[in-house]
Amino acid sequence: MKKVSASVFFTVLWSGVCQVVGWFFGLFGYKRDGKFAKCVWGLFATSAAVIVTLAAVVLVWSVGEHVYERRFKEEHCYDETCLHAEYVGPNVYYHDRGDGKGYVFNSLTREKTIKDVKWIAKPKGRDSLVCFNNGKRGYFNMNTGRVVVEPKYEHAWVFSEGLASVVENGYIKFIDATGKVVIDKQLAYRPYRDGYVFEKGYCVVRTDDEKLCGLMDKTGRMVLPMEYNAISLVDEYGFWMLEKGKEMAVLDKDLKTILPLMECSLYIDEGTIDATMPDHTIRKYDLQGTLINDFYITGLRMLEYEKDELLYRTRTHDEDGDEYAVPFVDSYHPKAVARLRAYVAGAGFEGLMTADGHVVMMPQFKDIEAIGPDLYLCTSTNYDKVIVNGKGEIVK
Repeated sequence: MKKVSASVFFTVLWSGVCQVVGWFFGLFGYKRDGKFAKCVWGLFATSAAVIVTLAAVVLVWSVGEHVYERRFKEEHCYDETCLHAEYVGPNVYYHDRGDGKGYVFNSLTREKTIKDVKWIAKPKGRDSLVCFNNGKRGYFNMNTGRVVVEPKYEHAWVFSEGLASVVENGYIKFIDATGKVVIDKQLAYRPYRDGYVFEKGYCVVRTDDEKLCGLMDKTGRMVLPMEYNAISLVDEYGFWMLEKGKEMAVLDKDLKTILPLMECSLYIDEGTIDATMPDHTIRKYDLQGTLINDFYITGLRMLEYEKDELLYRTRTHDEDGDEYAVPFVDSYHPKAVARLRAYVAGAGFEGLMTADGHVVMMPQFKDIEAIGPDLYLCTSTNYDKVIVNGKGEIVK
């Protein structure tokens, strides 16, 4: 192909612009005769040439930037400003293309260290091995982007406290940072399990039928037998909460008992332990397990009832906030306050107490309303209703 010099290019461009401008003004009968006409014509031609040149530069710049962003930068991403780049560690990023062809790259060496990555899962705490999936699952170092444990597992979970759980031959095993199996308790893999992760030195493990669970330390020793329905970590305090049937208990970080197993529902928050008992009363303990109070309520309300007296009043019609001028007579029963108050305890159950705070009836109903000066309609959990008098006795 013959090369074209810059001078020839701009000469041809100028000539073309001049002809276009001349043609445009010729449509209006404008001629190039005379000095002034030539001066005006030249001014317009120059202006048009500048505008066309700027437009061409902007167009080329936009197309080039688009190609760079979508092609070069996306395919060769070496810093945190890259499209879809996720920070992994110092100078290491994961680029998720969204098509299963993502990659891990090191911005110092400017190379893709792992290709065809579908997803990654970062470790917990101070662990440095990142789980990744490129058909099989393995681990790479978050500081270098280099593979440390080859991707050979069908299933694998994040590293935590120096260990990670992987599946081999249908069983869950625990490996260290070199990929060596250090715990093998022949735990059967179940697809619907979230995985086994160490927290505060322990890991919750379950029986093969998933019905019961226990607690294992980092040597593989069962420190709590598999006889609990659920074991959960209250991370803020480092406490372990146990459930066994209808009973619950709380252990500290060293697995020492704070609250023994007892039939209740436990909740830990704001430096206290709340226990909702079978009778729906609420007990509150401190974080050492000392009872603060054995009767807490969550609310109190007045009870109003309609009196037998029937009164009449004149009102105006009202519809959507607009009052009509024509009044009408309305009848109503005046209300009065019953002698007892309704208090709310655990799980929203209600009981009755006097105005000076003496309990008349334990919290055993889902709703209480007054139907007389000292008579109350109480609704149970299955919406059956009974009438109770001011002594808390059911009226038959």
